Amino acid sequence: KTCFLGRGAMLGLRAWVVLVRLAASDPCPDDPSEAVVQLTNSECTCCASLEDFVQDKDLAYVLFYSPQGRLNRDIGAKFEQVAHDWRHTRISFAKIDVDRDRNMAAKWVEPGMVPTNVMYKFGRPVEVKPSDFEYIRDKYHGSAEGQKWMLSKYLQDSAEKADQRSNIFYADPLVSKKKLKKFKKKNEVAVIGFFGKETDLATRVWHEAVWTVHKRSDAEYLGVAFAEVVDNAAISEKEGATVPSVRVYLDGRLVDDDESIQGTYAPTTVWELQSLTEFIEGFLPVSDETGELDKQEL
Repeated sequence: KTCFLGRGAMLGLRAWVVLVRLAASDPCPDDPSEAVVQLTNSECTCCASLEDFVQDKDLAYVLFYSPQGRLNRDIGAKFEQVAHDWRHTRISFAKIDVDRDRNMAAKWVEPGMVPTNVMYKFGRPVEVKPSDFEYIRDKYHGSAEGQKWMLSKYLQDSAEKADQRSNIFYADPLVSKKKLKKFKKKNEVAVIGFFGKETDLATRVWHEAVWTVHKRSDAEYLGVAFAEVVDNAAISEKEGATVPSVRVYLDGRLVDDDESIQGTYAPTTVWELQSLTEFIEGFLPVSDETGELDKQEL
């Protein structure tokens, strides 16, 4: 059942539909700075039809808007902010001008329901609870952070379904010492980042590096798992991890730094995308002459 809420709900964030499969965000074409794809039937660069986009992307978030009106501009600005902040997640972002592509938009929204944000996951519509709209309205007052909260709740699978997990982030969030211990024990090769704030430069470089590694090599299918501890000094201190840093664990044990290999990435100056990406890729499995995957010598 598709659910559309009334005009007063959350300053125009009134309709959330959750359809789904599982995919990586794929900026247009591969540049994450182009975070939002324009949906249209017209010939253009960096655009797609609504049906093709939804079918091609596992997790999608679409804004139906009109170029006219202050509310459309306000909601559009918040949508663009979310798309920019989360451009290195598995969520793909797109928007459709309902005035220009009225027929394409009509399947999902009525003219009086614009602007409207719609989530897609696994092709199944999921009705958002009215209480969640009230929660966002009261706590976030229509800010972009409210949209992030909603996306996290409805597009992120619970920990109880880890074997079918559709984590919206490429690195699993570790929010307790128990989860950190379990993650290290479960994964043969675990790459874990320890950071201060989500908005810190090091955290943003880490997110882009992990996104880049997945784009290049399908790391999630090669026996390497990624996780992060963000804004949790207690866990980082218990682990003895410098903040910020990225550490590699093999069979639950930290890879020691020596002359031949570096198991911890913790630059004292500027965090650089290329150097962090190369550090991570140094621990990806490689193929031997028979084509079989094997761990690099640690």
